[in-house]
Amino acid sequence: MIQTPHAPPNTRLWLSVLATTLGGVLEWYDLILYGLFAVTLSHLFFPASTAGFSLLLSLGSFGVAFVARPVGAAWLGSYADRKGRRQGLVLSSALMTVGTGLLAITPVYATIGLAAPLIVVCSRLLQGFAAGGEFGGAATMLAERSPKYRGVYSSLQWSAGGVAVTLASAVAWLVHHAFTEVQILAWAWRLPFALGMVLGPLTAWLRVISDESPEFRVVENHKPLQEVVRYEPLRLLLGMGLVSAGATGSYLNIYMPTLAKTQLHLGDAVSFMGTMVSGVLTIVLPPLFALLGDKVGRRGMMGVMAAAGGVMAWPLFHFLVAFPSGVHLVLVQAFLVTTVYCGYYASVPALFAEIFLPRNRTTAIALSYALGQLVFGGFTPMILSFLVTYFQDKAIPGFYLLGTVMLSLICLVCTRRYAEQSKIGAE
Repeated sequence: MIQTPHAPPNTRLWLSVLATTLGGVLEWYDLILYGLFAVTLSHLFFPASTAGFSLLLSLGSFGVAFVARPVGAAWLGSYADRKGRRQGLVLSSALMTVGTGLLAITPVYATIGLAAPLIVVCSRLLQGFAAGGEFGGAATMLAERSPKYRGVYSSLQWSAGGVAVTLASAVAWLVHHAFTEVQILAWAWRLPFALGMVLGPLTAWLRVISDESPEFRVVENHKPLQEVVRYEPLRLLLGMGLVSAGATGSYLNIYMPTLAKTQLHLGDAVSFMGTMVSGVLTIVLPPLFALLGDKVGRRGMMGVMAAAGGVMAWPLFHFLVAFPSGVHLVLVQAFLVTTVYCGYYASVPALFAEIFLPRNRTTAIALSYALGQLVFGGFTPMILSFLVTYFQDKAIPGFYLLGTVMLSLICLVCTRRYAEQSKIGAE
């Protein structure tokens, strides 16, 4: 049975787009906030013999969410392909709200001992499970709105991520300005997480009242996960490779405040400046680059931007280490975000929609993205923190980013054959 809804009025169309993107803002805000407060949370929930090891445990818990992502992608993606993109997004919003609320109310290690870090890890696992289904559902919902402008619509998810980064960074900056370090450690750190918990129900409600994707098909005896794993394993691996550069660049950006504070010895407020500026850029630039990709060909545009970011990453980090300042931090982050995130990563969802068929599209996109994020994203802050300490080289994040960019460029070249096959299959 095929669902063929009438084309909704523009107001209904934009309500669906708003519900998808605004919901993404709130979900990614919750997910990103932990990374920005990693140093604070390391003191409260992961006390250890040394501050460095305590921070590694905190960053490791940040990465734990990405272990749950493939599970969430498999289950929620399959659910969305069988029941509807909208229903999958509603469920992911509800789960993310519970995970964030759990973190906001958990007593610290000094109060309940070992139970505190265990609850934090459970909270992160639930958030990761929800986020695993969020990207696939949102990317599919937006990409299916208009094949002609697939890139522009799907890139709005990255703009939503930019809003989330900006909002989370701004809230973190305000907390560090409004309260003393003693107050932050005592209770003020909970305020940003409480905000995410309160806004969660709004996300779910907007998605409940929005329209379903016009390309969603209800298929009898449908087993999306089994079909994707059995018949499309090479496409999944290709999707993971496409994610590698953007995932590394994205979470390198989140790690930058930690690098700035612990290695470059910049102040707390200054450390968040680059993340806030890059957040603003990721609101405005993704649709513009995606529109360019829709007009002139997204693969060529993505290749040029990724290569520019990868080649310049190493010298830019050396420059930042040699001349550490808030201005230089902003410039380095702004350049890398513009090239790798906005220029390359913003068009990845549209490319995903072209290489996977509608029948199992949400499952395939969610799995590719979640597995790619697991390998190249969530543990990036912890890996970079370890590499910087081990090699005593503060510029090594630039070299790490270059490696993942090279992998993504190889996968980008390989997508053409699969995109052509999917186009024929869809017809």
